Amino acid sequence: MLIWLAVILGSAMAGALQTVTGFGSVMLMMMIFPFLFGSNFNDAPSLALSVNMLYCAILCFKYRRDIDWRVTVPPTIAYSVVSFVVTCLVGAANQRILIIVFSVFLMLLSVYFLMVADKVRAKPKAAVGIGCGALSGVMAGLFALGGPPIAPYFIAATKDHKSYVASMQFLFMVTNIVTISGRMINGIFNWSLWPYIAVGSVFILIGMYVGEYVSDRIDPERLRLLAYACVGRSGLAVRLQQC
Repeated sequence: MLIWLAVILGSAMAGALQTVTGFGSVMLMMMIFPFLFGSNFNDAPSLALSVNMLYCAILCFKYRRDIDWRVTVPPTIAYSVVSFVVTCLVGAANQRILIIVFSVFLMLLSVYFLMVADKVRAKPKAAVGIGCGALSGVMAGLFALGGPPIAPYFIAATKDHKSYVASMQFLFMVTNIVTISGRMINGIFNWSLWPYIAVGSVFILIGMYVGEYVSDRIDPERLRLLAYACVGRSGLAVRLQQC
């Protein structure tokens, strides 16, 4: 019962958060889902990516005319190839070490968002996009969190906010499919997750509509800061759990 409640609330909050702030659905789910599966860390990113896939597909379709293909295709290819390779390797990794690395990663990610992210400016060149895509692929293959390295590139390279959202969602839709496929091929996708995926996919869409309703009533900047702080706290909690 606790798992179902966590999947429902985590998915709904993820959909609302990304709708209000434009980021963070998988990040929020990965603050919650690793606590549900004990030592089997690989189930958490599989669940988060699968739940997020339908959400990305709907936003991608909604903003399909605003996708900047010239900007989007090179990093999408780099992200997909690298995340698939990393996914093939991560199945053999020691689960305890992977959880510890993930906890440290969350704490560093929190510091990055709170202190560094606003100062990062990526040049809108194809080579930069490919490099950012490859780094995102590493992070996605390990932890299902590939957004932070690629976001500055898309912010710099796209012409407006709609193009930024559309291009990002296309990249995430494609790379989610690739990463999940890699997990299936390499036997680290737990097929018993499907009931949770189905329920989570419904509630992330409910969260999206809730986010659209409340978006004018909430300060996105304060919500972002709260989410960043929670990322660090979650990483610390995961680390303490392993002590």
